[in-house]
Amino acid sequence: MCSRPVSPKGLISLEGQPLFLSTSLGGWSVGLKPIAEDVMEVWFGRLLLGQVDLATRNFIRADIRPNKTANETEKV
Repeated sequence: MCSRPVSPKGLISLEGQPLFLSTSLGGWSVGLKPIAEDVMEVWFGRLLLGQVDLATRNFIRADIRPNKTANETEKV
């Protein structure tokens, strides 16, 4: 896992390009964990924020991931 600082505008630098996460994270750092060739998880401490699709450069929030099952939702 690698760490990236979040700018006051909510951006991180990924492969030399800015990627918007959230202005709420400005001034903090997030962890990036590769889970597939073109996908990285984004962590804030022990909290999974979501995933970054490197092919499309999109951030997908953890609460709206399409592969989330009903069992995972019930555990929350």
